[in-house]
Amino acid sequence: MPKWIFNPEAGRGRRRTRNQTSAKKSLLVHCGCKSAEMKNSILKMFNDKGILIDRDAADALSSLPDAAKCAELILDDDANRPLVLTRTDIENYAACLARNIAVKKPAPPLGTSVSIGTGAPVEDLVVLKDITGNSTCVGNVIDFAKLFNDRYSSLKRILAHRREMSGLIPIAKAKKVQRDVRFVGIVNEIRTTKNGHTLLELEDEEDKIGVLIMKGSRKSNESFVKDEVVGVVGSFSKDGEIVVAKEFIRPDVPLNSGMAPNGSESVVAFVSDIHVGSTEFLNDEWNRFVSWLNKDAVAKDIKYIVMPGDLVDGIGIYPNQEDELLIEDVYAQYAELARLVNMIPSRIKIVMMPGNHDAVRLAEPQPALPKEVTSLFDPRIMFVGNPCYLQIEGRNILAYHGRSMDDFVSNVRNLSYSAPGDIMREMLRRRHMAPIYGEKTALAPEQKDYLVIDRVPEIFVTGHVHACSVGEYRGIKLINASAWQAQTSFQRMHNQIPDPAKVPMVNLGTGEVWVEDFSS
Repeated sequence: MPKWIFNPEAGRGRRRTRNQTSAKKSLLVHCGCKSAEMKNSILKMFNDKGILIDRDAADALSSLPDAAKCAELILDDDANRPLVLTRTDIENYAACLARNIAVKKPAPPLGTSVSIGTGAPVEDLVVLKDITGNSTCVGNVIDFAKLFNDRYSSLKRILAHRREMSGLIPIAKAKKVQRDVRFVGIVNEIRTTKNGHTLLELEDEEDKIGVLIMKGSRKSNESFVKDEVVGVVGSFSKDGEIVVAKEFIRPDVPLNSGMAPNGSESVVAFVSDIHVGSTEFLNDEWNRFVSWLNKDAVAKDIKYIVMPGDLVDGIGIYPNQEDELLIEDVYAQYAELARLVNMIPSRIKIVMMPGNHDAVRLAEPQPALPKEVTSLFDPRIMFVGNPCYLQIEGRNILAYHGRSMDDFVSNVRNLSYSAPGDIMREMLRRRHMAPIYGEKTALAPEQKDYLVIDRVPEIFVTGHVHACSVGEYRGIKLINASAWQAQTSFQRMHNQIPDPAKVPMVNLGTGEVWVEDFSS
């Protein structure tokens, strides 16, 4: 039986051809037709291009008021379009189209509901997904099996839509086929052969197989981590025992054009790793930040602050921490944090999530802080779990404290704490925030894997490494939100140099990103 899978009973960038262009033009001509003719035209044009579309999807597309524009969007999307278009796919494309059209409309007043894509009301600040109130784990072997089964099936569904994985089959069937094969597996073991090749052991729900990466090949530069899910395109060796890899396909996030303007004038700021209670807490820098929020004209548009973890320094987190604690009671630390946060102007809504220093379970996903803590704070503050999907004025934000960055740095070549954006990119490529089990990041055996990146965010924010960085990957804004703690003895021992007292900000209307520096 595979290690993690429990069974109780056992081409991007393809050049458009002349025919494709003609197909699009022909479809646009038919846009004024009756619905039945429109549907037949859609079926024919997509069939001529080699795109499979079921009849329910064709019905949905032909009934859209902007059917031609939606079809154009689909025809242009060679990189991310699924192999078979379903009604759900059509609705997703229509929603994307609606979001882009909506930017021409004036923005509603702050605090009112707005309509995004489907016409459903969207509040200005909504939690889309986190573990809070949904934890079901007991901690037995079956729970862990359910967790890894959910991870595997969730990421397999994403990979199955990739064109390169057309015709994927289970590993057990691939062994019988003995020819060029495509399959999806979870990495169980990584080792180097005596000849310098890389040998992976991959498994699915029923079986496992060895996959060989030849030394010196382009694929040999790839770094793999245990428990990530990958797609393999390869062929069997002469003895039929292993598969020699031709391509590895990761779930990855699709290419997109980034944050299309939506008319909002609001700004969201990101403030992480405050570490209240530490002797190294930067009190002067914090006061400088709060004064700026209250007085500076630039700060007037800040309507939200998201705090991705390590709100206080906690107790007993690292060796000899007690020597660097100004406040030695964790509840007193939170009381002081509440006092400091109350200095922030009341017009600003605040979202707080825990990190590995906070007073919740260490294993991820972490629920929101308990009532004994939240009762100390102003009612305007929203407490969420780690990680958390938020929607702020229609923008999707994925917030994660970032404990697994330690594991990524240890296991993936060329990653470092000084470049957290590179680590975040690797999470997005794998569509998972903490794939590695059994190292520094403790994972709770929930029945659902809340660390799978099953929704593509517009903004991805982390903390943990006490660095300030902003960047972008495939249109997604990548933000590591600095810290408010000077270098500790533990950091000096590990040669970690913080970059504190800086606040990354994003304009929710335009997508503009910048950093305000309060370090001096």
